[in-house]
Amino acid sequence: MKPLWFVLFWLAINLLQSAFTELTSDEGYYWFYSLHLQWGYYDHPPLLALLIKAGYFLFRNEFGVRLLYVILNASSLLIFINLLPPGFRKKNYPYFIIAAMPLLHYISFIVFPDGPLLFFTACFLWSYKKFLSKPGIHLSILLGLIMSLMLYSKYHAVLVIGFTLISNLSLLKNRYFYAAILIAGILFIPHLVWQFNNDFITFHYHLHQREGASSSNRVFEYISQQVLAIGPAFIFVPFVYRVKDQFEKTLLYLTLGTFAFFLVASINTFVHFHWTSIAIFPILYMAVKYYHDKKRKTILWLLLPFFIISLLFRVQLISTLLPVNHVGVDYYDGRKNWGKEIHELAGNSPVVFENNFRESSLYSFYSGQMGVALFSGENRKTQYDLWHYEDSLQFKNVYLQKRDSFPGCMSMQTSLGKKFYYVYIPRFQSFYNIKVTAQIPQLIPAGTNATVEIAILNPRKDSLLFIPHDGVFPSLYCRMTGKQTVTEQQLFVFPVSNVIPGGIFKFHVTLNTAGLPEGKYSLSIGFKSPPLQDSFNSAYTFRIQ
Repeated sequence: MKPLWFVLFWLAINLLQSAFTELTSDEGYYWFYSLHLQWGYYDHPPLLALLIKAGYFLFRNEFGVRLLYVILNASSLLIFINLLPPGFRKKNYPYFIIAAMPLLHYISFIVFPDGPLLFFTACFLWSYKKFLSKPGIHLSILLGLIMSLMLYSKYHAVLVIGFTLISNLSLLKNRYFYAAILIAGILFIPHLVWQFNNDFITFHYHLHQREGASSSNRVFEYISQQVLAIGPAFIFVPFVYRVKDQFEKTLLYLTLGTFAFFLVASINTFVHFHWTSIAIFPILYMAVKYYHDKKRKTILWLLLPFFIISLLFRVQLISTLLPVNHVGVDYYDGRKNWGKEIHELAGNSPVVFENNFRESSLYSFYSGQMGVALFSGENRKTQYDLWHYEDSLQFKNVYLQKRDSFPGCMSMQTSLGKKFYYVYIPRFQSFYNIKVTAQIPQLIPAGTNATVEIAILNPRKDSLLFIPHDGVFPSLYCRMTGKQTVTEQQLFVFPVSNVIPGGIFKFHVTLNTAGLPEGKYSLSIGFKSPPLQDSFNSAYTFRIQ
């Protein structure tokens, strides 16, 4: 089979899949990114948003969201096939091997930042292979451009560059390699400037906020997911394959390094199974050559089940072969009706989705109305916060939607089979993005209370008003957490007469610490404004001694 025919076939099935598969939850959020093009976003670099923006300009539906992404994916296969030795391209079994990898199917049409990263990783490997045989300034420029586009796709590009360097330390003596790194760095400056202007919020999120307590369960989950995502017929190949040159050595280091990096990361972080996608082409390259000398029946028995499962997965997303309308938590079939049902309930009023940025963006996509995600701020923020969507909701009539029941709520069962709980809030107000500072003593004598100066900074154009909901006034609270003690207290209740204009409002409160045992404490300060989740506006530490 000619490579072009296989690639066109792959492109065709993914275009059809894109047209007839509703958006997954992450795709809705990335579509939301594309509404306002910037040099960076809360979670990721900007290239994916640009691809979606261009495709959605042509077709304002799911097909448009995925169009350029799918084209890039097919193009990456063409580049990869040209990495193979010429004799392998004329055989049919390499194409069957490619089509049998489950993870490649998954990211071939479902939009992730991994998609453009996969394409530019293929470009990088192709250029790097040529660079090994004949380095020069032209290849330096090309590699620099490609590396910058890899970084603009996803930060995992650092792993591709890093493991390439580790596999070939002689690059440190190559002036053309330094030139490529310099070019990539210069081209990446606009994103770094965006990060600087936004307090490096993306790096802080990925390096700190994703971390959790160490868990062996996460490690086991990571390993088991990789076996299924990569496929048993592929996962062992890097461990038994014998490299024959520097290029293959780089492929091996990139694969094993990626697996090892995320294995360590899984101790404290949930690792999504598609994060290892940068290892797809290195594994496929080794698998094609490894299976070349094996009996074809061996290949058939190992690969055929996963080829069939991948095809059934694709069909399930379009026509629900099995009597379930969702796959995991990311995909539900019937989002169009879901969006219509919520729109019929809320009318043209904004819908606030508490702690759910995925469903808020999907609601906007399928209803054409405003959906906004609000988070308390304790664990994470979203692009909605960076774009100040919360400020745009103040004193509007909104519908608040939550996953779980809460006092005064009503419920609605959607055609998705999902029940949600909601309440109508006239003159909505929230305080998640209001900065609160406190002058906390580092050391508080045991058995005493502390007098604390509180400062509330209002960055909004409008004054802060404190309107009661069902007779409950907003209040300021604090939570003190020690080694064995967690206590919460009300610091201040805002009466209706309290109006905080733009600027700073200061007052003093008493921190009730007299009854707390000695030790170190973390202090969280925020607003209580039912029925909203308590906000988390600042954090401090102190010691009672």
